[in-house]
Amino acid sequence: MTSSETVTPFVEGLLHQKVVLVSGAGQPFANAIARRLRGAGARLALVFLPEHEAAASELARSVGADLAQACELSDAQAVSTAVRRVTSELGGVDVLVSAHLSRAPGLLSELSAEQWRLLVERQMSGTAYLCKEVIRAMMRKRSGRILSLLDTGPGGASQVAAEGIAAMTRALANEVARQGIAVNTLAVHLLPEEAEQLPPARRERLENELGPLGRLGSPEEVAEAALFLASSAANLMTGQRLSATGGLL
Repeated sequence: MTSSETVTPFVEGLLHQKVVLVSGAGQPFANAIARRLRGAGARLALVFLPEHEAAASELARSVGADLAQACELSDAQAVSTAVRRVTSELGGVDVLVSAHLSRAPGLLSELSAEQWRLLVERQMSGTAYLCKEVIRAMMRKRSGRILSLLDTGPGGASQVAAEGIAAMTRALANEVARQGIAVNTLAVHLLPEEAEQLPPARRERLENELGPLGRLGSPEEVAEAALFLASSAANLMTGQRLSATGGLL
């Protein structure tokens, strides 16, 4: 960010006419973030995994998204095609929020090869593909913001992917900061309804490990943190990890 960039007051028009690309539409965190950023004035482009088409289409209708399209995030060419469509039809991408989650709550040692492949390729590689594609458009404008969710919920593979995304974020932030592009992460945890689906022993352990707040958060609470990082209110933040987990690391 340059010091001369205008800081917009933290109001509903914070993202007025900014083109925001949100991946993971049809999933709770992505849905809440999309609604909040749309409410802040963003022009919204949604990307969703093929199996979430019904929920994502409903979201697109309810918020009046400018564009919504299916994309297999593990496919680099599919991601490239999806981002090119956004830049062509909406004139670029000002903000990318990689909000898709491919969760595998089981132990790392118990995952099948296919479960591991799908999680890592969608979560880690998919996030990398999205970043690579939007950075090209952002560099032409010499401005932009990238925010990636980090899944800190139970599951060894999810934690591996989160650490990979965090490391990638720090590397990208160093590469593109002088071009006016900020790259940050936002850590999230399970939702209350997801915790209820855990086996009793794991649910009890989770309840004993909750952070200082002693509760799990809602998608809407996470969306407020995402709005901050997507806006000019976070001008001096890049390469950083913000946690919206109730005090959990």
